[in-house]
Amino acid sequence: MLSLSPVCCCTTSTPERTSPVPDKPPNERQKDATESPSIHPVVVMANGLGCTKLLGLGPYAEAFAAEGYACIVFDYRRWGASDGTRRNSVYVDEQQADYRAVVKWARQQPEYDPQRIVLWGFSFAGGHVLTLASDPALNPAASIALNPFCGRSMPPFQFTGRYLSLSLLGLIDFAADYLGLPPVYIPAVGAPGSWTSALAAPGAVEGFASVTERDGDFPNQINASIFFRAPWHNKPRAALSNIHNPILLLAARNDHICPPAPIVEIATKCNVESAELLELEGDHFDAFRGNGDWDAALAGQIAFLQKQVPV
Repeated sequence: MLSLSPVCCCTTSTPERTSPVPDKPPNERQKDATESPSIHPVVVMANGLGCTKLLGLGPYAEAFAAEGYACIVFDYRRWGASDGTRRNSVYVDEQQADYRAVVKWARQQPEYDPQRIVLWGFSFAGGHVLTLASDPALNPAASIALNPFCGRSMPPFQFTGRYLSLSLLGLIDFAADYLGLPPVYIPAVGAPGSWTSALAAPGAVEGFASVTERDGDFPNQINASIFFRAPWHNKPRAALSNIHNPILLLAARNDHICPPAPIVEIATKCNVESAELLELEGDHFDAFRGNGDWDAALAGQIAFLQKQVPV
């Protein structure tokens, strides 16, 4: 079951548990007990690689809700509060299927406007947003990609200890997956130079810490085969010519995880006149509350929403 946390227009009542919705994967979802009689545009939000919905998304959802936008923040299957095994494992097509299922569910709810669905994704989920925004069947009203992963990010081969160790662990995990054995895990994030961490860019450890409010919210664990699954996931760039609805891309000038150059390139090549680019000054996680780019990132996103999907 996927875990969804709707935030509906700034109400603060105690969430209630509701039953699964027919004609979609079973869900455990939290739904606000106090509902407005009007329908609202809704922002569907997903987090980045190795992250759950608890890492930094809440303040954005609350800020959007304060402007009249309903928000649904969800965990992919295998992650966070959602069901599914192998735990803490990334399968790219599966995550995009989960995103589609949440959008489908949102369109079936009477309190949400099915014609005003906004896709929102950070980092790896930002790459999903670029891919999904190009799907005419999904047809979002608008999309926001915050420091998105833009596809292949390393050369075919690097003769380094890190490359070789991650290759070996990734191959073992692929074999374990095929044989139905438990995953081979590596840390999702580690210090620069780490031979076994999925992300070892400067500032990555500090960035993840800045959005982790409680011990246990961030497991720092991911399937080793992500080493092969993520860097060669090239769909975001391939989807550009098919994006026809408004999109906002945010790029951080000092981002060492998702460098800004490919994001800027994508913004200029999108096949839509209403593609917007907001360049931020900081690093990958500086757009979250408490960090240096928060105010600028939030203001830019709210301005985009009010312009393209007015309440």
